[in-house]
Amino acid sequence: MKKYDVVTIGDSSEDIFIGLNNLKSEKSFNFASGKSISFELGEKIPINNVQYEIGGTACNTAVGFGRFNFKTATISAIGNDSPGEKIRLKLSQESIDSSMVVNSKSGSHFSLIFNLGEERTIFVYRTLDDYSILTPKKGLKTKWIYLGPIGQNSEAVFNRLVELAAEKSLKIAWNPGSLQIEKGVGRFKPLLTNLEILILNKEEAQKFLMMPVKNSVADMARQLCHYGPKIVVITLGKEGACVCDGVRGYRINALDKKRIDATGAGDSFAVGFVGKMMGNSKESKEDNDDMEKIKDALKWGIINSTSVVNKIGAQAGLLTKAEVDEELSKHPRLYVEIY
Repeated sequence: MKKYDVVTIGDSSEDIFIGLNNLKSEKSFNFASGKSISFELGEKIPINNVQYEIGGTACNTAVGFGRFNFKTATISAIGNDSPGEKIRLKLSQESIDSSMVVNSKSGSHFSLIFNLGEERTIFVYRTLDDYSILTPKKGLKTKWIYLGPIGQNSEAVFNRLVELAAEKSLKIAWNPGSLQIEKGVGRFKPLLTNLEILILNKEEAQKFLMMPVKNSVADMARQLCHYGPKIVVITLGKEGACVCDGVRGYRINALDKKRIDATGAGDSFAVGFVGKMMGNSKESKEDNDDMEKIKDALKWGIINSTSVVNKIGAQAGLLTKAEVDEELSKHPRLYVEIY
């Protein structure tokens, strides 16, 4: 079996972007984000433009890691249909190993993404109702696993990852999906105990911890660390990101740039952060210092996500290592606070 630097697990999809100007977000205390959109039932709403792209966390992160020159494969389910052909072509163009991609008899996933200025709402259609088919083989040889959001019947995936982490000491980064978040952090203690990096946004962290009231981001990160992950990352959108390594807290602000499309912001930040934490044999000895590496990883995450949100789609703005370095040189004041 081939050896990989990283294998991504989760969804791949066709993303359909729909531009709208006639809807606006409103303040709402009924949602964790504090915002909502509404429209009249039966109303005809004009669409300004439509754009088709490839997305899904497994595909997005695989492409991102591939551009960082990591030997990358993905485990995902794709249908024998037109969207599936587009996804396979994209993986091939980006030199991503798709040998572990499985066939979904019910077709490929797709998402409808409604852009409202710099904000967006995503409607996700998952054709796969049994995610156990994404369970990695026991003989999988990889240094890292990046697990994205997955759907029903995924217990076998979690059990296998715990097994591989224990037996082969592979490192796991996990970005839970809505289904896992709704079940709560207590349901995933075996995986969390074996986790290298846990990545959530602020609203997801609150729901995952099942908090009735909002705590500070730093407090939530510390609480999540108590469940076992070595590093907890909480992304804050336009406000940057927060990290806890069990000892220290880290905070970085986002770059003050206009966003065109927020789709893929989380995936691209994760690729930058996890990619820097993965490192390679060519990196300097200074990068072995955990604190400095986390600081650099936060900068990589911000730079990568800033590039992505300035383009339509989750993959067009994903950077190479050389491009990250070039962008970092343009932002010498990008600063990480430690507390």
